[in-house]
Amino acid sequence: MLKRIAASCALVLVNAPVDAFEFSFKGMIKTEAVTSNQAVASYGSVYSQVAPTHALRTDIFGGAPATEQQTNFLESESTSFQAAQSRFSLNMKHEKIRGVLELDFIDGEDGFTNQTAIQAQEPRLRLATLYYDYSKNLTIFGGQKWTTAAGIKSSGSYNWIGNAFRAGNTGFLAMEVGATYKADNLSITGALTGKGRNATAGGINGNELGRMPGFAFDVNYKISGHTIGAAGHFANIKFEDEPNFTSGEDQDANLFKVYTMLNFGDVSFNAEYYTGEALNNQNALGVAPASRLSADGQVRDNFSESGFFSYVSWNISPEHNVKIGYASASVDDSDRDRLGLTELQKNSTAYINYGYKIMTGLTAFAQVTHFDTEYGVDNESFTAAVARAGVVFKF
Repeated sequence: MLKRIAASCALVLVNAPVDAFEFSFKGMIKTEAVTSNQAVASYGSVYSQVAPTHALRTDIFGGAPATEQQTNFLESESTSFQAAQSRFSLNMKHEKIRGVLELDFIDGEDGFTNQTAIQAQEPRLRLATLYYDYSKNLTIFGGQKWTTAAGIKSSGSYNWIGNAFRAGNTGFLAMEVGATYKADNLSITGALTGKGRNATAGGINGNELGRMPGFAFDVNYKISGHTIGAAGHFANIKFEDEPNFTSGEDQDANLFKVYTMLNFGDVSFNAEYYTGEALNNQNALGVAPASRLSADGQVRDNFSESGFFSYVSWNISPEHNVKIGYASASVDDSDRDRLGLTELQKNSTAYINYGYKIMTGLTAFAQVTHFDTEYGVDNESFTAAVARAGVVFKF
């Protein structure tokens, strides 16, 4: 009986059409406990441990001087349990076409400010991209993906969604259509990229107005296991056709970066430096606030900034890994006098983590992160420490 079943299965596989679709389902379940010694924010200005990016001011609450009770709240310790950074993806392949659909569970509306699991955790689309392998050298792509100007995709942190963002790591998602050409060790990518401000940078407006989208590029070269590269984007943010516009002019949103990934067996070093303006208006995560219309319809000029991040990864053994990282970004000196009291002037983060491979697919981890955040025109600095520990199951 078993032989007949096996033979039937083999016959089905042999007779399967050559143009059949290939599907694979992948994912990562991440459960963790997070604790901080004072208020931290996940991109915004609300005490949140969902994806910490910086320390909050403890002397300002809701835009006004904090009362004693409000200061006590902002200086209080907190612990939460998190699972929202879990994610899954569906991957498809059919002849020369490849596709990926990836989601996580941080509600795009209030997931970064609401830590209650049932209220904050809803599916959020991360990737929805199609690739057409025109030849062995040329691939055409379109959809939502990591922006071509992202550079290094990870900062080595177990805070996947925070990931040194707003502190030197600018990579983000974007709607793009473009192509990648590879010749030996050289890779060149160019893309038309959609315009629009990140929701976490102050709200959505009509930045996508205008006939021309943005342009993004990446050029990298691999040699002896190492990678060096440059990437960037360019766009004009149009304000004059917005309904509430009264005065001002359109703003440029530009980014340029250089990066490297050096591999020395069990030790690797990764680093990236960037400079740009109006990053948060063009699918990037900068430290400076976005350019926008004021309440009376006047255009707020963009802010220039620069920063870097770096980390070292050491595979002590097949089961043990340690990563140490440091990242920092700041608004240019010439623009700091225009910042508000609760807007970031400079943000730095340092972290160390340890991962232990329990079994295939299952890793336990622990990480300690320190934030040093400077605000506004008064140069007030606030620090915070965040510890996290948990497990990741990859399948």
